[in-house]
Amino acid sequence: MTTKKLQDGFNFLYSDKRTRLVHGVLKSLGISVNRDDYGDLFQEGCLIFAQVFADYPEPITTAMEQRRLMSYAFRKIRWRLLDILRHQQRGVEVSQYSLDQDELTPEGRELVDPRAQLPFDQLTNDAFFVELWMRSSKQGRRYLQLALQDRFDSDVAIAKHCGVSRQAVHQWKQQLIATAHRLQKDWPDMV
Repeated sequence: MTTKKLQDGFNFLYSDKRTRLVHGVLKSLGISVNRDDYGDLFQEGCLIFAQVFADYPEPITTAMEQRRLMSYAFRKIRWRLLDILRHQQRGVEVSQYSLDQDELTPEGRELVDPRAQLPFDQLTNDAFFVELWMRSSKQGRRYLQLALQDRFDSDVAIAKHCGVSRQAVHQWKQQLIATAHRLQKDWPDMV
């Protein structure tokens, strides 16, 4: 990556009010303009954009290609900023839900420790589950929705509710786990 490519990335970002992208990422993370480190996070987002622009493999000549770049950059900036924020709160203990659990215990249903001081782990989990939801099959979505409800304490209970066999529910769960693993490979910064 050359300095020229990075400078081109900054020039592209600061032209035509494209810095709104970084502001939008910060807003999507729930970071207020009044926060003390907002300026620092904004500058980090701009640096990340320049790196994404420099690494972007396709030429950006049409409006459609610009939209693709901006969409890709939004996600990259969001995940990297989440990673930065996560490192800042490293001392906070978090309990996360895992699809690999055999039984859905009440402790396992919580996505995040309610005593956490900062909401960034909650944002990371929410973003992960939203992306997982979008990439899952109809049965995977159904399982995910039912597994996160308080009234089902096991896969057997979900199978009874859906009127299918326990093996069918197990297969839905395995497909969902496979999708989650693919998602983790595609977006290693996400989880």
